[in-house]
Amino acid sequence: MDCRKYREGHTLFIDGMCSALDAFEMRSHTRYCDACARHDEVVRRGVLLMRNLATIEPSAGFRDRLSARLRQEALDTAHAERAIGSTIARYAAIAAMLSGVSVALGRAVRHNHNADYHMAPVVASAPPREASPFGAMALVATVPTGMSIWPAILMASQAPAHFVTAELASQH
Repeated sequence: MDCRKYREGHTLFIDGMCSALDAFEMRSHTRYCDACARHDEVVRRGVLLMRNLATIEPSAGFRDRLSARLRQEALDTAHAERAIGSTIARYAAIAAMLSGVSVALGRAVRHNHNADYHMAPVVASAPPREASPFGAMALVATVPTGMSIWPAILMASQAPAHFVTAELASQH
């Protein structure tokens, strides 16, 4: 078994949904492939972490509020679809105006090509830090509902990057 085939069948292996022969091949592969063994360990730890989280119970009236919100979104979508015709016309007018302005500016720049231009200095700043997927309530809420382990796999695969980011941020 190669690593690609191992990774493709890993979810079924973790869920116990593969054949006995495939499970044997998967276990055998992890004995000699350190990268796949590490992948298996990270995913299993993520699944264990998710299984040990507390169950989330929706508040009273949640289903009614959700249904009302979904109905409102459907109405808003229908209204937006009716308004799209006038929006396209507005964008076409704006595009025509911008192209006219760009032609006029191009002519002006060609006419004054010897003029000196002084621009403000560029100031660089650190990019904003990404929110950690560990605190995302949507991710946590998927676990007790019996959904696939893909959120756990996603979280586990991103964990090392977030830990490194956190360590680097704390050093500054």
